Amino acid sequence: MKKIKYLLVSIIMLSTVSTYAVEKGDFHLNVTTNLGHHSFIGNSTGVKGYGFVPGVTINMDYLVSDYFSFGGWFYFNGKKIADTYKYRNFGLGVRGNFHLYQLISEKGNTSLDSDAFDLYIPLAIGGGFILKDKNAGTKFRGGAVVGAGIGATYYFVEHIGVNLEAGYMESSYAKFGLSFKF
Repeated sequence: MKKIKYLLVSIIMLSTVSTYAVEKGDFHLNVTTNLGHHSFIGNSTGVKGYGFVPGVTINMDYLVSDYFSFGGWFYFNGKKIADTYKYRNFGLGVRGNFHLYQLISEKGNTSLDSDAFDLYIPLAIGGGFILKDKNAGTKFRGGAVVGAGIGATYYFVEHIGVNLEAGYMESSYAKFGLSFKF
């Protein structure tokens, strides 16, 4: 009988332990589509107009504490204006995130939905490169990429969610995609 009571108490205690959308030791992988993009610092072609080749950004972050994560990023995108101006652009670098929602939820003693929702501020730095710029006649050139913004992730199941980021990010002004937590 004591073993059954001990088992019931353990189950009740474990069920009341709160989990968060992000916790120290988590590894997050975001695969997003770029919604509009910019190039790297130092890429001034002087070409005006609109053109869009959808890009992809992959962010990988490891939580070193409940509030901070560090990781890397990679993007690939391009631009096409009629048939006269085309290029493909890629970049890679490092980034850090400050998980603001976790801090508000924990320190503010509020009943926020922090087990499924994460609001964070990403800062990124790295390099961007252009391949085969037909307008400038060059095959390769590069420059610095520096960005910041605001991001949100909502986990609709324990390890899979949707991600949205906006600002002057790694290569885009906005990103939307999937987030995976390991």
